[in-house]
Amino acid sequence: MMVRFVARLGFLLVVAFPVHAEELAAGISRDKIEINSRFTGTEVAVFGSVSPASGEVVPEDRARDIVVVVRSDRSSQAVVRRKEPVGPVWVNRSVVTFPDVPAFYFVASNRALGDIAAPGLLRQFQLGFPNLEAGSSSRSSPSTATFRQAFLDSQVSAQLYAQHEGAVTFMSPTLFRTTLALPPNVPAGNLRVTVYAFQNGEVTSSSSMTLFVDKTGIERALYDLSRREPLAYALALLMLAVLAGLLAAAAFGQRH
Repeated sequence: MMVRFVARLGFLLVVAFPVHAEELAAGISRDKIEINSRFTGTEVAVFGSVSPASGEVVPEDRARDIVVVVRSDRSSQAVVRRKEPVGPVWVNRSVVTFPDVPAFYFVASNRALGDIAAPGLLRQFQLGFPNLEAGSSSRSSPSTATFRQAFLDSQVSAQLYAQHEGAVTFMSPTLFRTTLALPPNVPAGNLRVTVYAFQNGEVTSSSSMTLFVDKTGIERALYDLSRREPLAYALALLMLAVLAGLLAAAAFGQRH
């Protein structure tokens, strides 16, 4: 892993710097993740270098910052329900739908996002949980904000959303690195990895890569079946559930 990291970083440093302006070169330690029944999560290194234009001298007080964002290309609909008491029972009463939210979202920076750029710029690039677009089907209100926070909390708990301020480290004045943790339940599909370089609160350059997450083996076959033949997939699951119940009943009966 370390040999591959050094080789890729060396390649980026050789080819990626024109002489006219500051350039950002970035890479990832691997570009494909295969998910099977034994997948328990993995880590991917995001690394690179940002350098000034040829001959330019960067003052020491000129702040340089790096923000790494990883989000799924595929969006999904999230439905958040709040239980409320009705007599002696609790039922779902209030419902807010967020029709277009990323299935996976990760952001890391070398320091607090609020110290890197102004709120308007952070919103423009959707950097950080408060700036992540998650438009709801309901009119925006304090109550909607509560549902939005509940959705974010659930995604963080499921390890599908993460925000790590201070997790990008500079190994030299120009070289940086951070680690992306992918949980066992990471959704299949493309993950867009984007690295932004900031100077004095402004974006000076960016670099994007694609990390492919794909199912293999029986997981891939079931996934493809669910997309091509949803009815057959549902019937297969029903038959498996019935078979599992019969086997459990038989085993229980033998013990007694």
